[in-house]
Amino acid sequence: MTSLVTERFARPASTRDAHALDAAGRRVGDVLAGRTVWCATSLPRARDAAEGLRIRVGAGPEGVAAGLRVAGDEDLLAVAEHVEDMLGGATAGWPEIGQPERSAYTRAAMHGEEMFAEKVGADDVFVAHDSLSAIAVEQIRERGAHAVWRVRISGRSAAAAVEALEFLRRFTPGIDAYLLTWQGRGPRGEPLERVGAALPSAALLAIKEFPARFGGEEPRRLAWRMALAEIVRSDRGERVGGTLRPRPVVAAR
Repeated sequence: MTSLVTERFARPASTRDAHALDAAGRRVGDVLAGRTVWCATSLPRARDAAEGLRIRVGAGPEGVAAGLRVAGDEDLLAVAEHVEDMLGGATAGWPEIGQPERSAYTRAAMHGEEMFAEKVGADDVFVAHDSLSAIAVEQIRERGAHAVWRVRISGRSAAAAVEALEFLRRFTPGIDAYLLTWQGRGPRGEPLERVGAALPSAALLAIKEFPARFGGEEPRRLAWRMALAEIVRSDRGERVGGTLRPRPVVAAR
């Protein structure tokens, strides 16, 4: 059974509330300290989101975040654009995913480590921002790092998105967690922003939510950092009480 944990932020109504938020930020910093959060992209369309996350994670004194380009040739990038369009629901004019596309991704997955130039270290957090950078996750896990996919799926064409996800499933078996963000409404109709960390191995969905008009960028920055810290705390060997899915014991290359 999946556990749902929601943490809500409100505008501090007292000095005590403000101190509580500061304390939460410090705890997140302790979890992320000594790690690099790699914001990985292959496609130009994902670079703004990756850069936004890099800035938010790196804003704290303990945060270390860096951009990472996952390389691919022209044909492979064209296939990845096709897959991203299907995830986004823009299916007009696109053929179904066929054997040429499968072959291109298979070849890329076999050389995943070459795609990210061996920069990711043990205990780092690798966040893939598109479907091509996500296929490097097996090599990421072999290094002892956390493999995370920031997923963005449109509801415009569910059938196309399902087909694309089924296609990607065979190439992303080592995903430790998924990062999601969406907007909604609170109990009084107030607009909310939500950041979610879904961890299949821990059967956990942790949501951080805050009023959309609350405090500028700081609550958003804290929510993203807390979501990443939740992944580090709950994923595999970091989980209190035992190992959910052991890290591969291999020498760093």
